[in-house]
Amino acid sequence: MQPTLDRDGWEKVEVAGALKLQIEVLYRDLCAYTLILADDGAVTTPPALGSLREALADGSVFEIEPYFQSVLLSLARTDRKVLGKIYDIGTRPMKLMSGRKLFYAPEIEKIADQFFASNTHQPLLVSPFNGETLHVFPPGVENYRYNLPIHQDYPYLLQSSRQLTFWLNLTDNSGGRAGGIRVYSGTHRHGIAMTFAGEHGHYEVATEHYPNFDPSRYNDSAGGLFEMYAVDSLTWHTSLRNETEDQVRITYIFRISDIGAPDRVPFGMDRATGQAKFEDLHADLYIGN
Repeated sequence: MQPTLDRDGWEKVEVAGALKLQIEVLYRDLCAYTLILADDGAVTTPPALGSLREALADGSVFEIEPYFQSVLLSLARTDRKVLGKIYDIGTRPMKLMSGRKLFYAPEIEKIADQFFASNTHQPLLVSPFNGETLHVFPPGVENYRYNLPIHQDYPYLLQSSRQLTFWLNLTDNSGGRAGGIRVYSGTHRHGIAMTFAGEHGHYEVATEHYPNFDPSRYNDSAGGLFEMYAVDSLTWHTSLRNETEDQVRITYIFRISDIGAPDRVPFGMDRATGQAKFEDLHADLYIGN
C-alpha cells in the first residue's frame, strides 16, 4: 500500500510529464549557475568543468550528472565558499525562476489543493518566511551537525501548523549512503509535538514523551535523481547523514502554509522575523534546559 499524506503524513510524488520537465529546467539552471560562478572567477577550475559545459549544451540530465557531481565534489574539497553560493541561490527565497515555477506545476497544485481542502474555513495559501532552502550536503563528519535529528518542520517556520513541505533530490545519490530524509509514518496525528532544543540548537521532538513511538518503523528516501516527497509539516522526520567520501547531495525544499486556518500564528509573527519563537508561542509544549 502506497503511503498517503492523509493516512501517513507523507507521500511520494510521481515525477513525470510536465513536472519532470520543469524539474529538469531547474536542474540545468543550477548547473548553469555553477558555470557562471566559474566564469566570474569565483572558483578555481575543477577538471570536470569543461565536460560539464559540453554536456549541459546538448546532453541529457543523466549525461550531465556525473560531471556536475564531479565539479561539486571538487568544490567541496577546495572551495566551500562556492558551495555556499549555490546554497544562497536557492534559499530564502529561491532566486532561480525555474525553482519558483515549481509552486505552480499542476501536479504540485493538485497535491496542495487536496491537502489543504477544508470544510471549516477557506484556505489562504502562502509561501512561508524561510520556506525555501537549497540544501548542499558535502561529505565529511564535520558536516553532520547540519543534519537535523527527529523533528517537525513547524517549530522552525511557525506561521501555521497546516503546512506542506515538498522535498526534492537534485543530485543522483542512488544507494542512499549520501543521506536523505527518514520519515515516521503516522506521527502527524500527534499534532504539534513536545519539543526541546538539542545540542546544536535544533528543535527536536521529545520522543520520550510518546511511549508508543517506535523509532524502528520508518521509511528512508533512496537518493535517486529527482526523487520527490510531499510531507506534512507535523510529520516527524530526520535528515540522514552523507556517509560517502565521493558524493555531494543537493536537496531543494519548498513549503506552502495555510494562514486562513483558525489556529495559525498571528500573521508576521514568524521565527524568521525574530518576533516569535516556538517556545514563546507554545510554552506548554516546550521543554526548557
